[in-house]
Amino acid sequence: MKKFFVALMAVIFLNLNICAAEDLKFIDSSGDDGYFIDMDTVKIESPKIFSVNLAIIRLDSNQMEVIDLQINHSQKTYLIRSTRTLSYDERTEIKSDNTPRTPKSYSDKSFMGDIVQIVLYGGE
Repeated sequence: MKKFFVALMAVIFLNLNICAAEDLKFIDSSGDDGYFIDMDTVKIESPKIFSVNLAIIRLDSNQMEVIDLQINHSQKTYLIRSTRTLSYDERTEIKSDNTPRTPKSYSDKSFMGDIVQIVLYGGE
């Protein structure tokens, strides 16, 4: 089942790059959800802070959640600035929330730590 999911995510990844001109990098998967960062959205705001969009593709509901993150890698915190839920196939917006959340901490060995490694160091 895991091999099938990885193959399916590769097809989705290629489809996303062709259809939406996004530069998505695969981060992880959990069940039928795939986690990607859109490298086209990376913005270095200061030497310590950058922003990036996290895309969560939910196969079971044919939806994609796009999360606008601001990451302070020197303090190891992240802030969710907004979220949008889209129909995956048509990219039409289903709902959005522009309310910033409270900043949260992350560790280097966490999912958010993986995002920081990919953005800052190319995943090496």
